[in-house]
Amino acid sequence: LIDYDQVAKLTASDAAADDEFGYSVAIDGDTVVVGATGAGTGGAVYVLRTSDGGATYVEVAKLTASDAAAGDRFGCSVAIDGSTVVVGAGWENGYQGSAYIFRTSDGGATYGQVAKLTAADASVANFFGVSVAIDGGTIVVGAYSDDDGGSESGSAYVFLTTDGGATYAQVAKLTASDGAANDQFGGSVAIDGTTVVVGTYYGEAAYVFLTTDGGATYDEVAKLTAA
Repeated sequence: LIDYDQVAKLTASDAAADDEFGYSVAIDGDTVVVGATGAGTGGAVYVLRTSDGGATYVEVAKLTASDAAAGDRFGCSVAIDGSTVVVGAGWENGYQGSAYIFRTSDGGATYGQVAKLTAADASVANFFGVSVAIDGGTIVVGAYSDDDGGSESGSAYVFLTTDGGATYAQVAKLTASDGAANDQFGGSVAIDGTTVVVGTYYGEAAYVFLTTDGGATYDEVAKLTAA
């Protein structure tokens, strides 16, 4: 067995009661991202970095949405890959939801919002942004209350950039082949290369999708359930 020692306790520089700092977390290399859905107006995300191999972490940025509004729950999900941070705000705009993309071009000293993603068929109470994932130029966003396969059957959207992150286009909408009402498919999402995994809150399964044409289309290749 490998032993792990706690090396740091991370808190926000402007911590306040009910901020919900730690609601979501993500890490890539020396950078940690922490969501605080109750902070400020509509939520915030904190970026912390270590420059001494993890002995200490310093807060380098606080991210907020350009159009922040109370109750958005910005930071309910976070993901990071290199210089890009994705933040979900599943309660934004009447629970329709959105995801915001931030990028740093100065090694993490500052982050700027470069895009706001919404579903092509956006609808109220879909909770788009309840989960997010990123790998390279591809971003996956879960919307667990979308109704394509029945009430709250859920879906996940795939976005791709072909211009280095200047713009993102929706290239796919994923749903379960056997989706049913209340499954809440999209409650969790993950991506690595050409493979996307989507979890359900109440469907008791995770679905695996694969693209063989660079992300133009995705096929469901497996349904995972517990033995």
